[in-house]
Amino acid sequence: MAVDPAARAEQQAMPQPVRLLVGDIGGTHARLGVMDVAGADRRLLALRRYACADAADLAALLRRFQTDEAAAGAATATVAVLAIAGVVEGDQLLSRNLPWPVSLTATRRDAGMSALYLINDFEALAWAVPGLAAAQRRTLDGTDSPAALPLPALVLGPGTGLGAAVVVDVDGAPRVLPSEAGQAALAPGTALEIELLRVLQARFGHVACERVVSGPGLVNLYQALAEVRGCAAQAKTPADVVAAAHQGDALASECVALFCQWWGGVAGDLALTFRARAVCLAGGLTVHLGDALRQGGFRQRFADKGVLSEALRQVPVCTVEDDTLALVGAAAWYVARRPG
Repeated sequence: MAVDPAARAEQQAMPQPVRLLVGDIGGTHARLGVMDVAGADRRLLALRRYACADAADLAALLRRFQTDEAAAGAATATVAVLAIAGVVEGDQLLSRNLPWPVSLTATRRDAGMSALYLINDFEALAWAVPGLAAAQRRTLDGTDSPAALPLPALVLGPGTGLGAAVVVDVDGAPRVLPSEAGQAALAPGTALEIELLRVLQARFGHVACERVVSGPGLVNLYQALAEVRGCAAQAKTPADVVAAAHQGDALASECVALFCQWWGGVAGDLALTFRARAVCLAGGLTVHLGDALRQGGFRQRFADKGVLSEALRQVPVCTVEDDTLALVGAAAWYVARRPG
């Protein structure tokens, strides 16, 4: 049967689908999935969640996922792109938030992958942001989210650490600038924060932003506030602090309010640094503290930047609540940077 030359050319121009093992590896939990990718199309075929502490290393985690998928009769992939907390230097991943060291070469070999790519978890989130629909975002002030986020867009959020990345436009195509803003020095903005910073400095020496603006940082802040207020610190985990605040505990409620304000100050500093025209908040605590974020303290401190305060008030700040966002971003990174 004859084939129309125009149809043949169209078929040849269509992007060939690629099957990827995609992952979001945090300090506590890992989400792993299989995704078919063809151009801008992403189809998630499987998704599983694991506790990182249950695996001896990253390769064991990947092997367990492959075994679970094979037992279910599902298709697997031999190319993996993993969003992971940390920075790759040579063959090693530098991270203080994971339960084990990671060698790129050893992990690829021991997991039986033909190719393995590790990218920073917030770099992956940022790669997913340009494809977000307005319905997937919710502004802090209740106004309509822009149909398309203006670039540069800052993506940040607290989890096991504080992640941050920036999406920029390069000749009409999105590109991502990863960062380690969580390790930058934390700046106080009030007399109380100066007092709290002294307590934290006595404990840690260098007080990085993520010593406060992260899950463990919420507990650090709670303990420091208890010391300053001269009362007992009852909560032991971030979940304890959030739960106590929801129940009306005075110390926990003050701590959560301070956390959101300090987070807003950090976000405003980064928005100025990168001249961001939009901000997206992601990460586990963004979900759990959604109501507190919308009470106004975050936005007030975000815009409290002197002569540029009015400019920052015009910057939309949105929350994004999607467990698969880093997986989509990992695939988007692969398509944009696909080897060969």
